[in-house]
Amino acid sequence: MRVLVQNTLTHRQWIGFDGPAGFIIGRDDHCDIKLDSRFVSGIHARIDRSDSGWEVELPPGVNPVELDGKPVEPGQRVPLRGGAGRLRIMEFVLTLTDAQRESMERVGIDQQLTEVQNALHAAVLRRLDLRLGSWSHLDASSERADQLNRIVDDLLMADFRTQVFSSELSPLIIRRALRGRLSDWVYRRLTRESRAAARWSELGTSAEMEATLGAVISKLAVRIGFAETKALPASAEDVVDAHFDTAVEPIAAELLENVKTYLAASYLKKTLYDMIFGLGPLEDLLRSPSITEIMVVGPNQIYIERHGRISRVPTTFPSEEAAMTIIERIVAPLGRRIDRSQPLVDARLRDGSRVNAIIEPLSLKGPCITIRKFPVFKVSVEDLMRWGSITSAAVALVRACVLAKCNILISGGTGSGKTTLLNVLSSFIPPVERLVTVEDSAELRLQQEHVVPLETKPANAEGVGQYTARDLVRNALRMRPDRIIVGEVRGNEAVDMLQAMNTGHRGSMTTVHSNSAFDAISRLETMVLMAAEIPLPAVRRQIAQALHLIVHVERLASGQRMVSQISEVIGLHPTSGEVEIRDIMQLGYGPNDQPLLRPTGYMPSFLGEMVDKGYLQLKSWFEQVKT
Repeated sequence: MRVLVQNTLTHRQWIGFDGPAGFIIGRDDHCDIKLDSRFVSGIHARIDRSDSGWEVELPPGVNPVELDGKPVEPGQRVPLRGGAGRLRIMEFVLTLTDAQRESMERVGIDQQLTEVQNALHAAVLRRLDLRLGSWSHLDASSERADQLNRIVDDLLMADFRTQVFSSELSPLIIRRALRGRLSDWVYRRLTRESRAAARWSELGTSAEMEATLGAVISKLAVRIGFAETKALPASAEDVVDAHFDTAVEPIAAELLENVKTYLAASYLKKTLYDMIFGLGPLEDLLRSPSITEIMVVGPNQIYIERHGRISRVPTTFPSEEAAMTIIERIVAPLGRRIDRSQPLVDARLRDGSRVNAIIEPLSLKGPCITIRKFPVFKVSVEDLMRWGSITSAAVALVRACVLAKCNILISGGTGSGKTTLLNVLSSFIPPVERLVTVEDSAELRLQQEHVVPLETKPANAEGVGQYTARDLVRNALRMRPDRIIVGEVRGNEAVDMLQAMNTGHRGSMTTVHSNSAFDAISRLETMVLMAAEIPLPAVRRQIAQALHLIVHVERLASGQRMVSQISEVIGLHPTSGEVEIRDIMQLGYGPNDQPLLRPTGYMPSFLGEMVDKGYLQLKSWFEQVKT
């Protein structure tokens, strides 16, 4: 049961309860929904589930209440018809909905809308008569957009008129359309870009209707809590998620029929436009600043990661063939291919987002797409400190290490923030230095001007023309780099990276997947041993001589990403011969069990050199460490 509480005197509203069990309403502190009013009894009402459904019970002696406009006397037990109702207790109005039943009904109607959209999509493709060519290669010209508009208008006014405008799907389409336009409004305000508005202007829109809907969206935004004259908070999308369902109902009810018809038609045109000329249902997800990962598990399942948590979205691909077309649309401009003979591929989008796709026979559920989104904003060190990902003392230390040209290895698990931290650390490099980057899929965003980005290339259809990360690292050594930055070492390029660090290219940086700083050393050893026939003692000696610092990042159970370990590589253990590391800072817990990066008391061996060169102010660093 989900309960929305509204105080009619103060106009404040909040979610009072959201759970599967019954609950108590009253003024006492132990009540599940506490109503602070002298006219409300300590326990004023109980909501319980019986065999016949949800029921409202009033204890004897309380002030009477109203359920759906009808009075309920003290001592009565009244059923909630349909598992929902509006309960009025003095100045409070409680809207009760059976969340489980509502969720099941919504899944059913979402499925109906998906079927209608898929049918409309198929009908459009038949009208376009694309049998002689692949529609994945169509360009989004104005002529094509006009053709699409005419076809969709004909279909909506004929074959699909009843399903779209005169059925139970109509309210859902209106809600989806308003939500999409509100998301565009938020996107424009957050990024200060006007591309969102252009999406609608390409669809044969009416200037008068667009002006009307612009006013509607502004009104909806104000109702949610945004102001036209004030900047949006970074959590604007979370605010929309929390309050859209409540705010949209009265707004949608006020729309005139001709506005609803236009709104629904423009929404369906946009979804078709995205599918035929863009990336289909992924378009809106890619535009969301707060989504960090998009995961397609077959054409009917799409998940997103937001704030470190994974959730499923209601949108889907029309078919498996449509999902395959989107994959081909992504990889073709990069000169890459995917088919049954080569069923997996790494690629990137125009904005730099990293894409991995895998299809049958390797993927048993159909096309599987994973997109690591490129952040809309460049993450700065100030952002990391504000988010609690790193402390000021740790920033002072790693900045000094970068300036002192220490070779740095960033380790961590998948999605822990390794690349983001590498981008931030690279911002400390002086602009006069020449940097060469090597990546499988280019996603580094270095802020220096003199950067030479290199990207690997897979073999062509004849099996030739491949250039691996190892080839590029070797070539980078001939390009007179001051520093070499490898996005990630995952194979035999580890040998050449260590060689580069040991042959005059101090200050180089890279990342590696591992569970801890010590595990990162073990992974490096394994990669080097697999790449070359070198004795283990020699490998360990190379690692000990090449690396100075290991910065380990991890994603906590709460979804927060933070630096959890900063360690110095101090050499080889005199007895075991293993690479020995010593923690400079390590994850601990502060007040209220908040995770905090704390110093261990160990001072790195290169501390004196950094202080002598002015890279680290020892007194201020000690003060930062104490705080």
